[in-house]
Amino acid sequence: MPSEPFEISDAEFAAIRAAKEDLKRQFAARAVCNAFSYRNVGRDVDLLVDELVREEPDNPRGLPLYYPAHEFVVELYHNRGAFEPLAHMYAGANRWNGAFLDPFLDQLEQSGRADLIEKVCTSILRGARALFFYHRIEREHGGAYRVEQIKNEVLAGYDKGIAWMDRVGRVETGQKLREQREALAEERFAKLPPASDLRKIDETLFWELIGSARAAASDPVEQAVAIGEKLKAFKAPEIRRFAAIYARLMKQLYHWNVWALAYAARDGCSDDSFAEFRTWLILRGDPVLVALAIGDPTSAARLVPKDPDLADGTLLPIIDEAYLARSGKTIDLPATDLEKPKGKEWPEEEFEIWFPQLVRHYAA
Repeated sequence: MPSEPFEISDAEFAAIRAAKEDLKRQFAARAVCNAFSYRNVGRDVDLLVDELVREEPDNPRGLPLYYPAHEFVVELYHNRGAFEPLAHMYAGANRWNGAFLDPFLDQLEQSGRADLIEKVCTSILRGARALFFYHRIEREHGGAYRVEQIKNEVLAGYDKGIAWMDRVGRVETGQKLREQREALAEERFAKLPPASDLRKIDETLFWELIGSARAAASDPVEQAVAIGEKLKAFKAPEIRRFAAIYARLMKQLYHWNVWALAYAARDGCSDDSFAEFRTWLILRGDPVLVALAIGDPTSAARLVPKDPDLADGTLLPIIDEAYLARSGKTIDLPATDLEKPKGKEWPEEEFEIWFPQLVRHYAA
């Protein structure tokens, strides 16, 4: 007999909520909050979490600390009106989470930031559409119900985005979203014209594509989108080659020296942020920087600013969307991590002893 699904009672939910609020009150009393940059949500969450793991606050329910810490930091950003970094964070999502997003969009509207509303809405819907592409093949393996759930969720997100474009007078963007929604609802996807770029993607061309996308973009999110559009001009096997080169570089950068560089530049670096930092290094379009980050992080620091503007996530979803658009199939995405970092592991509590030059460089 199948077991009953796990359910949380109203009283249990209220107790968890109260415990989270108690944690936030403890967070607010910590001196580390005075060191928040209000320029990068992930960096400031990492800063708080790093202190918490050194001296965990009273947490009788054993709640995972990252989630209330993230919620706490986001609330501080909202209160301060740090719109650009919040927009950057929300734009990296692939689902319309109205509980958090809607109040932020209201805040942007009150501040006359229709430009950021457009950026956030279109970026989220682009990610949501890619998510549906990725899962659509599950219908062939008994996952039809899940695929329909994802599709309906994405369509509901489009309805929200279209309503916001109408609300802030972005007529042209609203029309594009309507066309995309209609095509998604009917699963009518325009077939790409024949590949216009017949070159073979090797490492030289890989860096050329990264560099040209960087020159055409104002931030990592736009650069990733530009890379995806460029990849759609290639044949499917070349998109796979691009993915393989990217994965190989990500694995090469999965090194304790690179993590030290990220840790110093960001004043802390979680696992997820480390993947984003490695992608950021690649998106700089400089193979010399990649080599320096691995072999000589102190020299690499001259090319890495304090608190760099990281992309949300990796390039894999963009690569997957380009491959699907070209071939009609999902790509078998390569792994970008190793079982453990290469190089010599350093203890966090002794970071300043192991990397004094890095610490001095970013303290200046």
